[in-house]
Amino acid sequence: MRRKRTQIANPAVENILHITQRCVRQDFFMNDKLSTKCKYHRRRDVILFRLRKLASAFAIDVLRFSILENHFHVILRNRPSLVAEMDDEEVARRWLVICPGFCQALADFRNKTPEGPTEADIKKLAENKKRIAELRSRLSSVSYFMWALNGYCAKLFNLVDQKKGHFWEDRYKVKVLLDNLSTFVGAMYVDLNPIRANACQTPETSEYTSVYCQIKAAEMQEATPQVPAEKRPDAFISPLEISNDETTRQRTSVLPTRASDFGFLGISLQEYLLSIDIVGRIIREDKKGFIPPEIPPIFERLKISWENALELITAYDTLFRSFVGNKDSLAKKAAELGGHKLRCPAEKKGLLTEPDKSPASSSA
Repeated sequence: MRRKRTQIANPAVENILHITQRCVRQDFFMNDKLSTKCKYHRRRDVILFRLRKLASAFAIDVLRFSILENHFHVILRNRPSLVAEMDDEEVARRWLVICPGFCQALADFRNKTPEGPTEADIKKLAENKKRIAELRSRLSSVSYFMWALNGYCAKLFNLVDQKKGHFWEDRYKVKVLLDNLSTFVGAMYVDLNPIRANACQTPETSEYTSVYCQIKAAEMQEATPQVPAEKRPDAFISPLEISNDETTRQRTSVLPTRASDFGFLGISLQEYLLSIDIVGRIIREDKKGFIPPEIPPIFERLKISWENALELITAYDTLFRSFVGNKDSLAKKAAELGGHKLRCPAEKKGLLTEPDKSPASSSA
C-alpha cells in the first residue's frame, strides 16, 4: 500500500526531502528547444525559471537540484516556522505570486505579461481568515510546491507541442533525509547526476545543477562584486554552510529570492567542491559517466592552489596573526580598523594569490 504524500511530507513538520520527477514513459522530452514565440528557449530553462519563481514565494528552501533530459532531482526543506511568523497579507501576497489569478503558463507561451494582483486583491484575500489559514499550510507544503512546479511546466509544454495528456509520471518519488549524513550524500548524488549520466564531465560544466549555479556565482562575485546578491545565479538556492547565527534559522531571507538564509551542511563551498571532485572520479560499474583522470583537480580548474591550501593548513599558526582570511577579507577588515594594512605572513609569502596559469607553472 502506497503512503500518502502528507504522511511522508507533513507540511506542519520541517523535513528535508529528495524528490525525483520523471517524464512519462521516462522519455527524453526535455532535450529540445522551444518555439521562438515562447518566453523560454529550452525546456530545461522552463523548469529552472519556475523553480526560481517558486523559491521566492513558498516557505520552502531549495537546497539542491539537477535537471536532465528525462527527469529532474530537487532537494527541498519545508519551513512551517517561517509561515507562522508571516502576517495575513504576506501569506496572501505570496500565494498570489504562485497563483496570480490567470494562467501563467498560457501567458508565458504567448510571451505576454498580464497585470498581476493589486494591493486591493491582496487585502481582499487577507480578510478571508478561513482561506488564509488553508494557504498558510500550503506555503510550507512540498506537495503544493511540486503541484505548482509540475502543473505549470506540463501546461506550457503541451501548449508548445499542441498536445494533450500527461507530461510527467503520475507520482514523483520522495525520500526523507533524516540526518546530516543523508543530506550530504543526497546533495552529492543530485549534483553528480549529470556526470554519472555522461551528460558532462565536470561540475563547472553541468549547467542545470545547483553546484554549477554556485560556482558561477562565486566567479561573478570575484569578477564583479558590485552585482547585487539577488542577481547572482545561486540567489534562489539555500546557502551551503550552516550559519553560526542560530537566529538566522528563525527568520526569512534578506533576499527576496529564497525562503531563508540558513544553510544545511557543516562545510564550506570549497570543501563541498573538493568532495564532489573526489567522488566524481570514482568509476561505478552501473553508471557510464565519471570525471576523467586526465582532467586537473578542481582546485586547479577553479584557480584554487592545492599546494597553497596545504601549506596554509599545516603552517596555520605561523602564517596568520590575529585575523585569518583571504586577501579581500584581510583588506576589508583592515579598512574597518582604520585603513592600516594587517600583518599577514601568508600574504607576504604569496600564498593568498591565485596560482599562475602560465605553461611554465603548469609543467612544474
